[in-house]
Amino acid sequence: MHQKYCGCLLLCYFCMKVETMTDRINTLIKTIGEKVTRMKDQLSVEQAKNESFQNEIAQLKEQLTSKSNEVEKLESKISDLKSEIGATKGQDVDGSNEMSISDEQIDELVKEIEYCIGQLKK
Repeated sequence: MHQKYCGCLLLCYFCMKVETMTDRINTLIKTIGEKVTRMKDQLSVEQAKNESFQNEIAQLKEQLTSKSNEVEKLESKISDLKSEIGATKGQDVDGSNEMSISDEQIDELVKEIEYCIGQLKK
């Protein structure tokens, strides 16, 4: 009878151990499942951020290309204007006498401006 009793106790002990291990395994599986779910959510968030950054990079590249084209056009215009200036300096232009204003004309303009200012103050 002692062997039967010991065998039964051993079987009960083994069953308790298996039950405890099964609970522990189920808990671990549940914990792992929760972690996997959180990691999937984090991955989705990071993928969305990445897509947003890729779109922003594409827009900035377009702006850079546009600005580069604008700079090229302005540099070309500067070059053309420098050529014009050089050509103009090379010409013998004698229009300075036609453009000059006499001191009397300047005095008249100053008096007229002062009169207008006086009228505006009234």
